Amino acid sequence: MSDIDDVLADQLVPYRATPGVKAALLISHDGFLVAADADASITTDAVAAQIAGVMDIGRRLAGELSQPAARYISMEMETLNVLAAPFNDELMLVLIGEPSAIRLSYTLRGASS
Repeated sequence: MSDIDDVLADQLVPYRATPGVKAALLISHDGFLVAADADASITTDAVAAQIAGVMDIGRRLAGELSQPAARYISMEMETLNVLAAPFNDELMLVLIGEPSAIRLSYTLRGASS
């Protein structure tokens, strides 16, 4: 792991410190996993690729609606929520966890500026 990888991975630690957050990922806009801090039950590479697909669908839908691309995408499932949000100009932050944990973790920490 390079120094930059270490720095990025370290930035995920506070998100995972929130009880109920199962994964914090940084992914490129084309779906490549850049850094991850996740439970072993989550296949981070596969999740990163799927999120990129979801973001692409969001971009296409925004185009149909004559809107700029969606910045945030939130999915609520039965026991987990997924939030994809901008981390910086090049990366997306993806949080996976219990619904209340995802809201709390992102609200308290927000994305990097």
